[in-house]
Amino acid sequence: MRFLPLLLLSSTLGLPAPLAAQSEKQECLDSNRVRNWIVVNDETLLLDAGRKKYRVDLQQSCFNLSSSPTLQFKGDPITGRICGSTLDAIRVQGEQCRISKIREIDKQTFNEAQNKKKLSLKMKKSAGNPEKSTED
Repeated sequence: MRFLPLLLLSSTLGLPAPLAAQSEKQECLDSNRVRNWIVVNDETLLLDAGRKKYRVDLQQSCFNLSSSPTLQFKGDPITGRICGSTLDAIRVQGEQCRISKIREIDKQTFNEAQNKKKLSLKMKKSAGNPEKSTED
């Protein structure tokens, strides 16, 4: 009950509410659990971390994202967790790309993106390798 008067006083004086009341729930992921990813574009990727799937938004374009065979995460040095704080980043081929936001997504959203990516790759492959006609 001690906090109630302080909260009421801060709202009547125009002072900001306590930090917990201001901020939305921050999503975090354990970078050691990431086993697959889908690059949506240069600023967005989807991560498969086992039972949980995530959408990661970057602060700016990360041009090597789609061509990199590996991702390296920079997050909390002790826990390895990535929460989208100002220090969290993804490193790809020497480029460090800062993370702006992480949010959990459902499995269906991840699977749909994965299927779309597979179809796109299949179409690119077939367009790049037209079948050769054999004539006698």
